[in-house]
Parts: sequence; structure tokens; C-alpha cells
Amino acid sequence: MFNAELIKDYLITVGADVSSAAVEESVAEGNKLSTLTPSERLKLIGERLDLRNVTIGQTSVDRAPEHAFPGLAFMDLRWVMVMPGADGGFRARCYETSSEFDIPAEKHPVTVLMWLKFDTKEELAEQSVANPVTGVKTVIADIIKKNPKWIANVCIATLLVNVFAVITSLFAMQVYDRVVPTLAMSTLYSLVTGVFIIYALDFTLKNARSRILDHNASAIDKHLASYVFDHLLNAEIDKLPRQLGTLTAQLTSVDSIRQFFTSSIVFTLIDMPFAILFLGVIYLIGGPIAAVYLAFLIFSLAIGFIAQRASAKANKELMSRSNEKMGILVDTIKGTETIRSTAAGGKFARDWQDVCMDVSRSSLAQKKINTFATTFSASLGQVSYAIAIVVGVSLIGEGDITMGAMIACSILGGRVLGPVGQAVGYLIQYEGVRQSISLVDEFLKVPKARENRSNLIFPPAKPRAISLEGIEFAYQGAKINQVEIEHLQLMAGDRIALLGGIGSGKSTLLKIMAGLIKPTSGRVRADGVDLWELDPFFVAKNVSYLPQSPDLFKGTLKDNISLGSAGLDSRIADVANLLQLEPIYAHNDKGIDMEIAEGGTGLSGGQRQMVGLARVFINAPTVWLLDEPTASLDSNTQATVVSAIQSRVKPKDILVFATHNLKFARDMSTRIIVMDKGKIQRDVPTENVEVRRVER
Repeated sequence: MFNAELIKDYLITVGADVSSAAVEESVAEGNKLSTLTPSERLKLIGERLDLRNVTIGQTSVDRAPEHAFPGLAFMDLRWVMVMPGADGGFRARCYETSSEFDIPAEKHPVTVLMWLKFDTKEELAEQSVANPVTGVKTVIADIIKKNPKWIANVCIATLLVNVFAVITSLFAMQVYDRVVPTLAMSTLYSLVTGVFIIYALDFTLKNARSRILDHNASAIDKHLASYVFDHLLNAEIDKLPRQLGTLTAQLTSVDSIRQFFTSSIVFTLIDMPFAILFLGVIYLIGGPIAAVYLAFLIFSLAIGFIAQRASAKANKELMSRSNEKMGILVDTIKGTETIRSTAAGGKFARDWQDVCMDVSRSSLAQKKINTFATTFSASLGQVSYAIAIVVGVSLIGEGDITMGAMIACSILGGRVLGPVGQAVGYLIQYEGVRQSISLVDEFLKVPKARENRSNLIFPPAKPRAISLEGIEFAYQGAKINQVEIEHLQLMAGDRIALLGGIGSGKSTLLKIMAGLIKPTSGRVRADGVDLWELDPFFVAKNVSYLPQSPDLFKGTLKDNISLGSAGLDSRIADVANLLQLEPIYAHNDKGIDMEIAEGGTGLSGGQRQMVGLARVFINAPTVWLLDEPTASLDSNTQATVVSAIQSRVKPKDILVFATHNLKFARDMSTRIIVMDKGKIQRDVPTENVEVRRVER
């Protein structure tokens, strides 16, 4: 039950406008509903206080973002308000005892912080950006829409810069027409003074414009990169591309998109409209000379569009073959030992040479089009300049314009030639960027595992029962189901061994129960609640999964065990002693802080397995899902693991493990489930199973 004084102080601290009487009434109403979870009760209180767009955030204290503080946590049978403390720690304030205390480091990972989030219009707009079907262009447009003021500032600065360019050309015209014929030095000095002031303002405005553009380009870059990476972390695993090279190419395509939307392209997009303005000024000063530059502008843009279309096929082929090249490279790096031990280097070398040849061919075709278009455009610019001079001299001869006017037109003509020439290059470059955008958009179409995170449930108690009903699952592109389970019930205290041949569906079933892959049909429930409607943090803290081949990451051994959770030193030491991990780091000067290379290079399969087991033991879950936990271990280490599991799996915990070790299955289980072709063939108590009937 919540304390009214705590809730009132908390709401005032986070900026909510509430009265004491309204808070007390809402808290009393919420406390009467004993069937509500704490998060549901807090949300109800917020709604009763007319706090619109309220959502609940929950995670462990050590993983909570800065905006989560102050937050609420249930500690020692009381609700307290948690705030950041000294030296990276956390401090709690208890309103029932009117005291404050530091939260011990070992309690950081297991203390659940809950906070109210009031979604403003801007935040709601940002949430709409995080839609899995939203494309890259829409994401960038939405970021820009959230802060349109900078665009106005850039446009104003650009307008003034281009007006200064006109003034500069008029300065040249006045000097040649008025100063030079009469050698009016005082007039010259006055004009030079004025133009120097213009140059100073021009320099200041260009620098200010550059800073604004760079700052916002950087913001777009960070937001887009974070958005794509967040989508990767939350996407349905089985819906991701199964080829690592393709997935990597999709993610790295963000770089080329980012580079395209830098200040240079923005400069050109903003400067291009002023090319039309300069043509108008040239027409006012030099009349027919404007027609020369107008013809150049039209021809150059036409060349750019034609080249863009011509390069589309080459770009598409280049992107496709580059993805294959990335895939071969990744496979070769991962499988170096296998390639060398089987003398398969020749095959991979031929594949690499073939794909490199195709990439080179497509790249050359693309560069050929690009070079021709940009060179032709530059040549057109030179020709148009020469023709403009000829036309200008003719007009001077006829007395229609002065020499100063012709020189002014030449200066302004350069301001037309520059943006148009760059536009041709960007038109061709955009075709490649468009392919990259398509790749990233295709990745963003992968659905997220949990779409509406604001409605996720965070139960007050640990799960004590898991049930599967009508489960069917097939990997993307597969025509047959990998798993078909009509009904499976797991109760507190169950110790279940999954037996079956290779490809029988044991590993897939464990991943489904762990919430890693979503069934094509059917439901997995934890205490009656759909697993995919539970808060992912709740699932991760209560359901631990050990894969057949645990992944290790660059960092220290301790980091690989804790995976970023702080305050676990004492628990890591306890688990390391329990699993006898010391042989892994005994010969290293840094001990458990020994460096681990990417992928765990340097550690044996058994050692990686032990690190994966340590992660599970550190988490101390309620549901233990272990895939071949002893497969890579020697007999002594197997005995250590068995002893550790028996000592740490609590009587009410659920243990499910896949194994081919029949002795391990009989010693550790109370039920044995035999699987074949994704279906459960037998589900019987262990004592009713004879070894000869289990062997397959």
C-alpha cells in the first residue's frame, strides 16, 4: 500500500500540479483495490489526479535512466522514494519512519525502481517516430519538425549571405563604371569600407550557419543511429535476416544516409533556390546574359536526372554484391579454424575473388556514369561562361550594358554555376543513398517483440507456473513447423529433462519459453498472463536461458558474467567459487578482470559454457531454462555443475533442461519429455522411464 505523503512529495518533486486532499483521496481509493499490481495502482492514482498520458517505467535501480529519478521502490516491506546518491550510489527516503539511508550495492540489481512518466506532446510525437513501419525519411522529417526554428535561422542566414553576394557584384560594377574612369579614390575608399563590413557580416553569418547545420546534423545522426540500434535490440529475433552479412549491411547503411544529410547537401538544397534569384539579378543587369546561364542550369539538371536513372541498375547490383561480400567476410572470420583445418581456403578465396570482381565491375560502371555527368556539367559551365562573355562584349559594343555590368554578371554567374554543379553530383549520389534507405527501411519493417511497452504488465510476484497452449512455430521462410505443442504445463518444483534427437525442437522450445522467439500461433503464459504482455525486465529477471553456445563479448571476464549490472562483486565471487571458475583466470595477472577478446577467443568451449552458467546463477531466476548445460564439460566439471544446480535451484523453482546425457537427465529430473519432429512424444515421470526406451 502506498503512503499518501510519499506519493504527494513524489508528484510535487517530478513537477505535477496536485493538491494534498486530492492525493490523499486518490491514494486511499487505489489502496482499497488489493487485486491491482503496484504499477496498476500507481497508474490509477495518476489518472484519478487527472494526470494525462501517464505511463509507468520499471527497471532495476542500477539500470534506470537519469529521468527515472526520483522513483519509487518497495524495500523492507515499505515504499520509499529513491534518488541518486554519492559516488554513483542510490539513497532512499522512507516516509513512514522519516529516515534516509543508502541502498547497499548488492541490492542495486534486485531493487525494482518504478516511476511515472508524463508524456508531453513532443514525447508522444517522438513515440510515434518509434513505429517499426516508419521509414528513415519520416524519422528524419519528424526530428526536423520537432525543432523547425533552426531551419528558419539557416534560411535567414542564407538569404543574407546571398544578398551580400549581390552587393559584392554591384560593388565590382560600381568600381569599373564609376571609380576607374574618373579615378575617384574617395569613392573607392567608401565603397571598400562598406564592402569590408559586408565581408565581416558574411563571415559571421556563414560560421553561425555552419554551426547550426553541424549541430542539427549531429543530432539527426545520433537519433537515427540510436533509433535503428534500439530497433535491433527489440526486434523479433526470428524475423531478423538469417544472413549476418545482410543484417550487417542493413545496419551499416545508416552511415551513408548520415553522410548524405550533412551540411554540404543542406547547403546545396538551400543555395539552389538562390540560383534562380541570381538569374533574375543577372537579367536586370545584363539582360540576355541570363539566358546563357539559364540554359546551362536546365541542361545540367537534365544531365543529373538522366545519370541518376542510368546509375540505378549499377547501384542496385553494387549493393547486392557488397552484401554478399560482407557475408563472405563475416563467415571467413568466424570460421577461420574450420577453413584451415579442412583445407577449404581455395573455395573461399575463389568466392571472395568472384564477389570482389562483381563489386568492382558495378563500382566502375557507377563511377563511369558519375564521372561523365560531373565532367560534362563542369565543361558546360566553362562553355556557358565563355558564351556569357561573348554575349556581354556584344552588348557592351551595342551600348546596352557597361563593362562593370558584365563583370557583375560574371561574378553572379559563378554563384549559379557552383550550386548547379554540386546538384548534379548529389543527384547521382542520391541513387546510392536511396538504395541504403531501402535497406534500412526493410530492416525497420521487422516487428518489435513488444509493440506497446506502456501497457506491459509487471506482476508483484515471481512466476510459479508456465503453460503452453496450441503452440506452433516455424522459422522465417520455412514451410514446416519447427515446434508443435498442443498443451504443456510446468508447475513450481518441476524438474524437466527434454530428450530427443538432433533437430527434434528442444532448443526452439526452450527459446519460446524464454520469450526469445514468438510463436506463430498459440500462447505461452506465466501464471495465466501471456509472456509477451509481461515487462521484458520482469521476464529477464525471473526467466534465465542458457544457450548451447553462450556468446562472449569484448571486455573483462567479470563484465561478461555481470553483463553491465553494477554492485555484483560479492555475488560474482560467490558464483565463481560455487562453479569453480578459478582455473579460467588462475594464470592471468588480472585474475577475474582478465581481458576477453571478441567472441571469447582464447577460451575453450567448456569455459564459455561455464561463463554462461555463471550468468544464470548470478540472476538467480525462478524459471531455469538450460540447453545442453553439460555438453562441453568433462566429468569433474559436470559433477560441479550438477552440485551447483542442486544447491541453488530452490524447491519452488522450475528447471527445464535439454540434454543427450541420459544419466544427467535421470539424476536431475522429475519428469522426462521426449520430443520428435517438434512434437511431444512422451511426458512421463522420470521413475517410469527405462533407459533403453529413452535412447533414440
